[in-house]
Amino acid sequence: LVMATVRLENRSAQPLTLPAQEWFVGTAAPLGPRDKGQAVGVLWYNGSKTEDPGGSSYFSGGCRQPVPPLEYRGGASNVVWVAAHNQFFTLAAMPQQPAQGLIIHRINLPRPTGEAAQLVATNAPTPQGYAAAMTYPALSLAPNQIFERQIALYAGPKEYQTLARIGNQFNNNLDLVMNFGWAGIVSKALLLSMNWLHSAMKFSYGWAIIAITVIIKAVFWPLTQASTRSMKRLQALQPQLNAIKEKYKEDPVKMNKKTMEFMREHKVSPLGGCLPMLLQIPVFFGFFSMIQSAIELRGARFLWIPDLSETDTLFVIPSLGFIPFFGIPGVGLPFNLLPLFMGATMLWQSHLTPPSPGMDPSQQKIMRYMPLMFLAFLYNYSAGLTLYWTVQNLLTILQTYLTRTVPETAAPAKAPVLTPPQKKRK
Repeated sequence: LVMATVRLENRSAQPLTLPAQEWFVGTAAPLGPRDKGQAVGVLWYNGSKTEDPGGSSYFSGGCRQPVPPLEYRGGASNVVWVAAHNQFFTLAAMPQQPAQGLIIHRINLPRPTGEAAQLVATNAPTPQGYAAAMTYPALSLAPNQIFERQIALYAGPKEYQTLARIGNQFNNNLDLVMNFGWAGIVSKALLLSMNWLHSAMKFSYGWAIIAITVIIKAVFWPLTQASTRSMKRLQALQPQLNAIKEKYKEDPVKMNKKTMEFMREHKVSPLGGCLPMLLQIPVFFGFFSMIQSAIELRGARFLWIPDLSETDTLFVIPSLGFIPFFGIPGVGLPFNLLPLFMGATMLWQSHLTPPSPGMDPSQQKIMRYMPLMFLAFLYNYSAGLTLYWTVQNLLTILQTYLTRTVPETAAPAKAPVLTPPQKKRK
């Protein structure tokens, strides 16, 4: 944390007019050749919320901007701080008085050289950085007038407790540089819990992730168990539900009414299986954001994994003249062991989970093999995230087996008495 004071003096006997100024903050750049730059950008705070315009999502264009923009301009005398950042580090400028605006430029960075160049595809695009500057309007200095601006600069890791302490010191919410997203409260709670397990309980970060996963699963265990039993009861009642649909297929309104009455009578709900999943979505995204930005995991070893913040690549399979699906063109296919474990446990779990009643057979097949899509999506993500997901899958499999062994206490459902529709006589 550096305090900078810029002092402008007019030592002449004549008024001095200064033009509009751009005060350079810094350039956001990838961590290294293996960093794809997804977390690289510029963030700024307007006093009430953060704006995240500086990054690949803005400068790559899109439907709203067919031509990629060359720069970003924002702010209306409300730029409380500007932060150039990547996945784990940031350089934040915090003026004593809010700046008038800011400007962000995309710039081309030098290509990796030496051994680092071997980690990058031969046809990879030029690495991109984002240069940020605060803008100030023109001003006039009277003879012998002195003008000062004070700016606090933080350059260092995106470590939450440090950023929160500085944010409290300057009352500017600098901890928002973590950019946790909409599940920020969950991310903060998970991060603080992981750090507490590491510092107070002396857990390694790998075991801390496992412990948090077990705790989360234990909290949701009763709800998930009730959901599984509800789905089993609903599956057992499927023949009666099909009979209701067949009888009232000409009258959809009455069919829905009779179906809901039948479900209320037997105390089942079509939403019973979805509720636990919906409640766990914020936890998953919170965990995802926390693990992707937690610098504590950088360089943290666990079992065969040298760094929980990166993939657990054991070796690279040569490309052999073709481009592998998961690999780097011109480099090869990295063999990441933990995502393969994760994919295997997801397939196992999908084959144990009963299909939703009434689901089309083709949809059931898609759901059974959807884990392969997740494997492709998460294959090159950090080992910390795949460790969490693997343990989560194993606990779900255990819960499924335990739920199956517990007998149902509910009385068997009675089949509804359905009279066949009477044919009209001509």
